[in-house]
Amino acid sequence: MVNCSRLLAGKITLREIREAEAASSPPGKRHLLRYASPRAPIVVWNITRECNLACRHCYLGAMARPAEDELSREEARAFMDDLGELGVPLLAFSGGEPLARPDVFELALYARSRGIPTLLSTNGTLITPETARRIREAGFSYVGISIDGTEETHDRFRGRKGAFREAVAGIRNLQAEGLPVGLRITVTQANIQDLEGVFELALREGVPRVTVFQLVYAGRGREIVDWDIEREERRRLISWVLEKSLELHREGREVEVVTADNYADGVYLYRYVRGTWPERAQEVGELLRLQSGCRAGERLLNVDFRGEVHPCPYWQSRSLGNVRERKLSDIWRDENSPFLQAMREKHRYLQGRCGRCAYRAICGGCRVRAEMAYGDPLAEDPACYLEEAEILD
Repeated sequence: MVNCSRLLAGKITLREIREAEAASSPPGKRHLLRYASPRAPIVVWNITRECNLACRHCYLGAMARPAEDELSREEARAFMDDLGELGVPLLAFSGGEPLARPDVFELALYARSRGIPTLLSTNGTLITPETARRIREAGFSYVGISIDGTEETHDRFRGRKGAFREAVAGIRNLQAEGLPVGLRITVTQANIQDLEGVFELALREGVPRVTVFQLVYAGRGREIVDWDIEREERRRLISWVLEKSLELHREGREVEVVTADNYADGVYLYRYVRGTWPERAQEVGELLRLQSGCRAGERLLNVDFRGEVHPCPYWQSRSLGNVRERKLSDIWRDENSPFLQAMREKHRYLQGRCGRCAYRAICGGCRVRAEMAYGDPLAEDPACYLEEAEILD
């Protein structure tokens, strides 16, 4: 992820990172996790396959009922015991729809008892006032809610009329409990025209964070590859996002604007800063290098509902092992894995345009998209929108 707001406004500095490292990343510094040294990974856990919606771009291919072989409560606890011992900085509860799993709050409380910070990724439709209270009591520090556009667009993406209104009600119920909430939109040709409307929703509802994702060809996302935006649209998108970030900052609006799943955004932002505020370029470049673009297998792991370990949530086609058979900590620390070695030193192995890019330590491309497009995770990212002269400059 690239936090455009913080980087453009100078709200994140190398000094702040060094001070946090000296204090072992004290609570309340979640925005610094991307810059922390990867002693342990952030873990995204798909706690169930079950979902009450049928979203067109679901990377997991969620269904209306749970899988028969999902991790049991006891297996989930053993898994979290290991995460606690490993010292993971964050465990994201995802799905399917995580709130569809009956013991989700019990599992979240257990994670908290093991000293593991948690956040929740949800479609928001199941968040009644009572559920919002239980989310707060379970210790979730943040709730991300997916919004695909304005009402008509969102309901079409989600496969059910009324999903938008239910999600907005969920947002309001969370805010009534004092919980931090963020909106997430995955941009495609079918909803890019609604991006302004999503920001208007955030401002209207007092939501302090909007994350703009781009399509990754995983799960049902592979069925709508032709919905993906074109190269010039990507450039217009990141230009618009940077301008929106600066506009909100100038107006004193406290809305963080973040982009995700196209790491060329970091390069584009760096070049923008270099041309606009050259005195800040060195620090911004170093901040982007520290967060290292694509984090799959390097600072991030995913565990699905069956316990399969993947380099990232979108990379369901590649398993590194199963927590039923081998501890995640052992998988993470495996020094004999050529794949993990390549992911952690990818700047040495990248090929094509990514391999010759002067900014590969900042970006690194999306490795899932590369494998889906070319059959090689170290190939160039087909979604890169930078010009040849830009990647060599």
